[in-house]
Amino acid sequence: MPRLALLAAVAGLLIAAPATAQITDREQSCADWLKSGAHRKSEYSARVAERIRAFCAANPKMKAIDAEMNMTGD
Repeated sequence: MPRLALLAAVAGLLIAAPATAQITDREQSCADWLKSGAHRKSEYSARVAERIRAFCAANPKMKAIDAEMNMTGD
């Protein structure tokens, strides 16, 4: 039983931990980020990466870092 409690606690920490931003250029627009091909190198799951790409496509003038933070909750 103690092992199960420890595993549950560790899993809770991993889930609750905020994701680290992957987009490093804080001034780059979504349009420029998509044009650069940087979105193909995402370290996020495919689902999250697709949500960021879709958000950027819908909001090309927004900063890519802001789009990433909106989609990941950072």
